[in-house]
Amino acid sequence: MAQTARVKKLPRLDKRAWIAAAFAELAQHGWDGVRVEPIAAILGITKGSFYWHFADRDALIAAMFIRWAEGRVRAIRHETEDDADPRALLYRLIDLYARGPNAQGLAIELAIRGLARSDSRAADAVAMVDGERLARVSALFAKLGSKASESEAKAFLFYAFVFGQSLIAGRRDASLRAAASALIVE
Repeated sequence: MAQTARVKKLPRLDKRAWIAAAFAELAQHGWDGVRVEPIAAILGITKGSFYWHFADRDALIAAMFIRWAEGRVRAIRHETEDDADPRALLYRLIDLYARGPNAQGLAIELAIRGLARSDSRAADAVAMVDGERLARVSALFAKLGSKASESEAKAFLFYAFVFGQSLIAGRRDASLRAAASALIVE
């Protein structure tokens, strides 16, 4: 009796798996790492699976912008939906970023922000995320009694501080961060 060779069936991945793998490569290698064949190899599948979900690399990148913006907006809403004391919430947001940045998340955000200078889709994603961040924090400052224009300016300074302090390498001086936080929040 002849034995038939068994063909190993490769896993079928959905669009989300491709996007997640592309984000991992983006964080690790920048935009040059977001390539179909290397990602397929990492996933252990053929690149044919990719073309089932995306027309080309550009379509994958467009999907990444959408996924990143939607995910960040969802996270921002979750982080700011607490109805507790707005001042305490502002300090908690500062602490969230000061605890030690999410290296992968920061690499992805910086890569998207860098590309936003020349790609309108990336710029739209960044504008969506920044708009949500600023609106949410502005509302917290308004609850503390600031006028609308002042709340917006304080929200801008708040995020300039939050992201700036996370990018200053080696500055883990808690007392300096606490003093700067008080200047921003109070």
